[in-house]
Amino acid sequence: MLLLPLAGLLLALVFAFTGSVSNVGASMTRLEATAAQASANGLSLAQAIEQPMSLVVQDGQKLVDNPLRYDYERAYLAYQALEGTNGVGTGLEMITFLVIPLLFFVYGCGVAAGDARRRILKDRVVTQGATPYVVAKAAIVVAVSLAAVLVAATLSLAVAPIVRAAFLPSVDRSFPYPVATLAVGSPAVQIAFSASTAIMFGLLGLFVGLAARSMLIPSLAAGGLLMVAPFAGPYDPRNILTAAAEGVFNYWGGFSPRPPFPVQLELGLAAMAGGLLIVALVSVFVWSRMTKFV
Repeated sequence: MLLLPLAGLLLALVFAFTGSVSNVGASMTRLEATAAQASANGLSLAQAIEQPMSLVVQDGQKLVDNPLRYDYERAYLAYQALEGTNGVGTGLEMITFLVIPLLFFVYGCGVAAGDARRRILKDRVVTQGATPYVVAKAAIVVAVSLAAVLVAATLSLAVAPIVRAAFLPSVDRSFPYPVATLAVGSPAVQIAFSASTAIMFGLLGLFVGLAARSMLIPSLAAGGLLMVAPFAGPYDPRNILTAAAEGVFNYWGGFSPRPPFPVQLELGLAAMAGGLLIVALVSVFVWSRMTKFV
């Protein structure tokens, strides 16, 4: 089971960086088309950069009064997603929302159900004691979740410049004018956010797996809820995580989560923590009364 989160995140990183490279290419194509259109109207890129730009969202559509500058800045930021420490966010932002919740839930279920499946649960509980057994399982999930995210972040930092040099060797010449960014996400905060998400869903999977003694059915149910079902409302955990991530990730790499419903973030995070605690208590209560002689 140890290889599951590591292999899953490594595979997801391939898709994250492939998407980032594709996003740069699409942004450059759009910029070239806009620049050609502006040039036909007698507007150069230098002139567009000097002019102000305003963006208004109306009925779900973006209305821009300086499209050439807008497309230039979008392309510039897409390229910057692979620059330096920005690579950490580029690697983590997509997998934090689309991969980590289900992957670590499945991993937690596997950790919980593994001993019962191998018929060694009785020996482990007799040797360790019931409470230390559960605590040790939880500690394993926390440690593996943190380690897997750290490995993914480190690889993202190392791979980003290699990907840029290999697939986008001359794109930097297309950006003669720097773009001022209001805020750049902190890699440390991004890692902490992704690791917290992994730990939360890993522990949720662990406690569900303890009571269910199964990995398949809970994983299928979680897959349906996390990947298929729409957001149930403001206090859906996925909506709360999306809202909490605003300001954490830059979303320059091509991935952008759906806009979250308005939610009181502090109350939402407290509800998530409380919900996990309730699941843990109920699960351990049920598990403690189940026969271990399997």
